[in-house]
Amino acid sequence: MKTKSAGQYSSDKRQHRTNGRVSSIIFLLIPILFLGTALPCHALDVIFRSTATISGTSVTLGDIADFNNRSEQPDLAATLAAQTVAESPDAGKKSSLATRNIIHKLSQSIESPETINWGGADTVTISRQGVTISPQAVLGVITSYLTEHSKELSDVRCTFTATDPPLPFIAPTGNLQWEVTPSNPAIIGSNRFSLIARMDSEVIKNFSVRGSLKAMAPAAVAISNLQRDDIISASQIRMEPTDISSIRTPCLQKEQVVGKKVLRTIKAGSAIELTNIEFPPMVKKGALVKILGQKNGIALTATGIAKTDGKEGQVIKVKNAGSEKEIFCRVTAPGFVEVQI
Repeated sequence: MKTKSAGQYSSDKRQHRTNGRVSSIIFLLIPILFLGTALPCHALDVIFRSTATISGTSVTLGDIADFNNRSEQPDLAATLAAQTVAESPDAGKKSSLATRNIIHKLSQSIESPETINWGGADTVTISRQGVTISPQAVLGVITSYLTEHSKELSDVRCTFTATDPPLPFIAPTGNLQWEVTPSNPAIIGSNRFSLIARMDSEVIKNFSVRGSLKAMAPAAVAISNLQRDDIISASQIRMEPTDISSIRTPCLQKEQVVGKKVLRTIKAGSAIELTNIEFPPMVKKGALVKILGQKNGIALTATGIAKTDGKEGQVIKVKNAGSEKEIFCRVTAPGFVEVQI
């Protein structure tokens, strides 16, 4: 039988103590490791607010609730915050939401609803932001429309006065687009403007504004009384600012009436209407005219003799000087007529 020396006994003893310490440390770590894996993560707290103000067309959970412990479950918090829970009330209006209905609906679509602690108010009052559109703002829209289209009216300055001002209304916040339509497509003579307010292609308001439109422009006015069959001279008229909104055919250039014959009496100070003036014919009976025509894309010309007087646009009989045939032609300019071949 072998015996151990004193040095061997000392070494074995030290090894035994070391093994004992390692075993003790492992024994202590095992429950800690098990405890760490068994502890659940912190639940997400969703706390409903009692009131909320929004600007959009829908309400999300993030609009009406706060999220505690959000850093513990950031993905779940972000997903819940983006969930639409209701439609918004009209601009400037309020509505109420029962939070129990929201919780029930969302809990059905969450895999682990127990990871969420719901709290806060039982009812949330939703207020929709809005902007009040005043009557002055509506009239400003009409004025802007008239200013924008003033180029088409050449020297005509239009102003609109509402006889029945529109009532104010509340529109959603954002960029409101307007569509304006005058009762008369020519604008002058309109007594009503129809307006449509839109936001993101959605009609917010559709209404009309009645009133009177004043259209000021330089127009020919008689200085003295003009009698029937008078030939108008330049000294008998003057150009002055006139409201032409109720004049069917105002004269906006002096040259339009000078040398023309009066068809009915025009009082001094009255605007001269072109319908009260007789325009001389562009082509007179017996005059030589040039006949213009086209056939298969080829321009044809001939000489003819007018059988009757003709004003611009009128169709008259013309005798072809070459063939001596009478044809119908349209007067296009002094000494020129057009024939359809």
